Amino acid sequence: MDLRKLSGFTRISLAFALLFASGNLLAGSWNTNQAEGGFSKVNIYTPDTLSPIGDGRSLLVVLHGCTQPISHFLEAKLELAAEAHGMVIAVPDAAHKEGYSCWGYWTGAVSRGSKDYENLIQLAESMVAGTSYNIDPNQVYIAGLSAGATFAHATACLAPDIFAGAGASASPSIGTSSGGALGPCEASNVRNVCNNLAGSTYRSHFATQIFSSAQATDDGTVNTCYNEINADYMAELYGVSKLPGTNAITDGSGRATETLWEDGRVSMLWFEGGVGHAWSGGPGAKNASYISGRSVNYASYLGNHFNTYNNRVDRNHGPVVSNVSTSDNGSNITVSGNIIDDRGYVASVSISAEGLTTGATASLSTNDSGGTFIDTTNGLPEDLYLIEVFGTDDEGKTGKTVKATHSLGGGGGPVAPILRDVVASPDKRCATVSGMVVDLNQDVDTVVVNF
Repeated sequence: MDLRKLSGFTRISLAFALLFASGNLLAGSWNTNQAEGGFSKVNIYTPDTLSPIGDGRSLLVVLHGCTQPISHFLEAKLELAAEAHGMVIAVPDAAHKEGYSCWGYWTGAVSRGSKDYENLIQLAESMVAGTSYNIDPNQVYIAGLSAGATFAHATACLAPDIFAGAGASASPSIGTSSGGALGPCEASNVRNVCNNLAGSTYRSHFATQIFSSAQATDDGTVNTCYNEINADYMAELYGVSKLPGTNAITDGSGRATETLWEDGRVSMLWFEGGVGHAWSGGPGAKNASYISGRSVNYASYLGNHFNTYNNRVDRNHGPVVSNVSTSDNGSNITVSGNIIDDRGYVASVSISAEGLTTGATASLSTNDSGGTFIDTTNGLPEDLYLIEVFGTDDEGKTGKTVKATHSLGGGGGPVAPILRDVVASPDKRCATVSGMVVDLNQDVDTVVVNF
């Protein structure tokens, strides 16, 4: 494969993602009926975007309702949520279905090693391990509709170490029977049930988990009492208090009402506009088969809510370096630029220079001086130098490294580029080829990768 034509290209590091012809693995599209993590059928959407927080993308596993084929979620506008929030979405078809093709939350053992609970944990772990998805393990979430919501809630209680958040839409409470789904409100101490499912090994992870409960105001199938029960008891488990008032959530013509608890740890959403007993896909979603387009896009709401309140992602990015410039005087290179830290202060600025053909190196440690830095290396031979600059803040957090190049000397005429550190990393039908192009004249024209 030729990569032509890189006129004016002077950077010295390149990475290429190459896709083989067979199979549809492109980001930004659905891959249906995939075998993944213990399930033989999973519909997976991988967006082009990355999560605005953390490292990579988030993952939202969505569980279907009773009698609902997973293909119906292709009409729920999940891809809009995925692209907007950098979120991979996986919709598995239950492998161990109970009556009416339900996720059987009311029957059998509820443990990390039983039936579809085990499969869901394996699904999350498998997708996090799959490098093509680029999923941040601190941004793994699970949600569902009706019986699928209860099953998702139970799974998040069993594995709070894996699932940083859960969303339960039109969900009978965990600990209730199958009869509680269609009849009068059935009492369950959700706090104790969830705590017991986690057990002493995993319950400490509730300290950083988030929960959302949602239901339509006109749900005529599952008693609406469960929306408040689920939210109230999870707030008790997390030890957070309800905030006063409510918030109006809008999505085009769709509306919902939100109640929040401290730090966004728990939210309760009421879908408005005639959603009924359905997954709310927002405007444009198909109004059929337990998918509604009459309120807000619940997946997008979850993406935004989780991005805003996730407690497991380190939001300290360290100092930000910008406007790096270089100059030389004889055998010395002077490096300067700007640096800021929005949480505290810059403790130190580190500068390094590496000669890419001679191997000569220099390291400097300087200080922030009112948002700027400057320092000079000494006694370097002629070469093309890779300059790297990063800052460390008062919390010991290192910011992103900013790179530049500087040619010291180089008056000997044209020199051919040199390739360094070339590596090919396969992943299923994709391969990433990365490496470094060193060009003393800094006029790279073409890079060719042949397979």
